Amino acid sequence: MTAMTSTRHEDVTTARRATYGGQMSLVLVVAFALSGTHTWYSWVTGIGEDSFTVTTPVAWAFYAIGFAAAGLCRRNQQWAQWLVTIYLALLVLFAVFYYPTTFGARQQTTFGWFENDVYTALLVLALYLGVQRLRRVTLSTRS
Repeated sequence: MTAMTSTRHEDVTTARRATYGGQMSLVLVVAFALSGTHTWYSWVTGIGEDSFTVTTPVAWAFYAIGFAAAGLCRRNQQWAQWLVTIYLALLVLFAVFYYPTTFGARQQTTFGWFENDVYTALLVLALYLGVQRLRRVTLSTRS
């Protein structure tokens, strides 16, 4: 079993490295895949909002931007890191303060609650990783 430790770039010597960008990208792919699955499920079952379904351009744009952000996480440029982190902060604010006002009784299925909570948690995790990346902290595992 290996333990995860967090150290500065200068302190990592023989540890295997994992990049925050790669971890963020994976977390975002899972988050948007889950959200997209729920959007499809909501459309098929007829419980979704008419303004955000698999047939609306806004949904397609939302997921295109989300998956593009997952790809952008892998870039090492400072501007890309800031852009993704700001995007994630806005998404978290949206998920916490706006989305619950639109989560009506018909959307409150078991899958709806699961998707909402896990999606929001994954966004928070990706945001945390983004902040650590901006702080220039390196993920490392020691065996």
